[in-house]
Formats: sequence, C-alpha cells, structure tokens
Amino acid sequence: MKHERATEEIRELAALYALGSLTQHEARSFEIHMQEGCPVCEEEFHKFEHAVTGIGFAVEEIETPGYIRDLLLARVEREPQTAESKAAADRKSEPEAQPAPPQEKPSVVPAAKPVFSQLERKQPRIFAWILIAILAALVILAIFLWKSAKDTNIQLQARASAAEADADNLRIRLDIQKSKVDDLEQILAIVGKPGARIARLVGQAVAPSSSGAVFWDKEQRQCLIVGSFPPAPQGKAYQLWFVTPPTARVSAGFIKVETSGRAFTTISIPGNAADAAVVLVTLEPDNGSQMPTTPYYAIGRFD
Repeated sequence: MKHERATEEIRELAALYALGSLTQHEARSFEIHMQEGCPVCEEEFHKFEHAVTGIGFAVEEIETPGYIRDLLLARVEREPQTAESKAAADRKSEPEAQPAPPQEKPSVVPAAKPVFSQLERKQPRIFAWILIAILAALVILAIFLWKSAKDTNIQLQARASAAEADADNLRIRLDIQKSKVDDLEQILAIVGKPGARIARLVGQAVAPSSSGAVFWDKEQRQCLIVGSFPPAPQGKAYQLWFVTPPTARVSAGFIKVETSGRAFTTISIPGNAADAAVVLVTLEPDNGSQMPTTPYYAIGRFD
C-alpha cells in the first residue's frame, strides 16, 4: 500500500531502517514495500540515509595517547625471539667476533606498527557507531518530545476553549447585571422626582403569578411599567389602561413582555388620564382594543 504523506510512524520506521536497528523480518518488509514503489517511504529513507552517512565523515580523528605505544613496545619485547634473532645472538657469542657496542635499536617498531595502525583504524569505526547510536537516541527523543508537545497543545486548546466559554458566560452575566443596575437607576430617578406616583400591580385569578409596579413620572408625563407576566399567546398582547373618575378607561398602549415573561416598558401618559387612580392590565388582540376585555390580568392603585 502506497502512502500519500509522511507520518510520524513512517519517519520512525525509516530512521530505524537507516540505522540498521530493525529486525531482519522488519527490514525485509520495509525493503519490499519500497521496491513496490512507495515514494513517501523511499524519500524518508534517503533523508535518514544521508544523515547517517554524514555522521561517519563528521568524526574527527583523536590522537592516540603515548602510553599505548609504550605498552605495545613492552608487549613486543616479551614475545619469543625469531630464528633470525637467535642466529644473530649465536654469532655474537663466537670468540672471533668483535664485541659490538650495545645499541638500542627499535627492532620491535616494525612489529608494533601494524598493530598500532590497526588500532587507529578501529577507533574511528567505534566512534562512528557511538555517534550513530546517539543519533538514533536523539531521533527517538525528538519523536517523543514532538508527541508530548502535540498532546500539551491539544490540552491547552481545550483549556483555552473552556476559558473562552467561561468568559462569554461571565460577559452575559455582567450584561444582565448592568441592565438590572440601569433599570434600578431609572426607577430611582423617577421615584426621586416631585409628584412621583407608584401603583403596585397585583395578579388576578386568571394570572395569579403576574406582578409588577407602575412608576408615574409627572415631570416627563410617562409611566415606567416593571413586572412579570405569563408569555402572551400568539396574536395576543398585554394592554395598559388608566381608570379615571368616575369610570372612564383610557388606553395607554401595549406592555412589551419578553419571552421570559419580564416586562420593562416606558409608556407616555395620555392627556385625559392625568387624574387616573387605578391601572389595569388586560390581554387583548395584538392590534389593540377600544375597551378593556375581562378578565383582568393585573390591577393596581396609585398611592
């Protein structure tokens, strides 16, 4: 099966194959896969192959310590003498031979030289394998760190999303609180004016959960209606009425009720309702009514 893109598993497999760390069966399977023509795996293998090849040439030769040469010379001196060395010793022991002054000849150097050269040749190979092992460990460490960073990033994104959701909820709550503060300030501003009147709305039998208050602003000639009413059915709306002496009922308009049942509406006071003593809330068609329809949903009396 050919791959369309390089994954972390493909990179790890190509790296281990280039380092010779796969088992015989795994290496053979990977070779067959590349021979079948997978350009992605072949490209990843060549990348790691060049990296591994370059490590050997990047190693600097280290000068052999001097004590190694001394050890080799001492070992060669302890080796048994060859036939040629024994013949030379016999010639020296004959009477007619002139004793030659003792000279220290580095006769052992030629024998030690090949061993020394062999050690010098083996050392770069050892360091090359060490560096290859270090590279393999670094590759595995990089893969582990990448996966750890990826998992950490996912966790941070989840935390950021949760924090953003909490911030949105807090923002909504603050907006609600700010709206309540603004509403309260508006109510207090009306109550603090001269000639302000207040009528407490009481729910009737048809809607006992209805409640609220009407704040009469004489200076601005408007009323602020605050309360809670059941959601109006489709095609219906709550209408406010002022009852003036003796029994005249004057429409003041509709009360805007939110889907939650909350009402906070400002309505202008009709001129013929200046002496109103009672306020009514009825449920009327959404195009309005000329006279209030019973049953009443809430009734209030101005103080």
